[in-house]
Amino acid sequence: MKEQRHLPALRAHIEQLLNKGWVIASRSPLTLQNGHRCYPVSHGMLISESTSRAA
Repeated sequence: MKEQRHLPALRAHIEQLLNKGWVIASRSPLTLQNGHRCYPVSHGMLISESTSRAA
């Protein structure tokens, strides 16, 4: 049977995050959440929130 899923590496990474306690906060757009941290998926990429530090 032919694999029909797109971006299997991204899917595997998301599954690892879910196994570590992350949850799907939204499906449109797909957003993962762990506490106050949120990672949306955009154009096939998992986007990390940028945190700026005062120098």
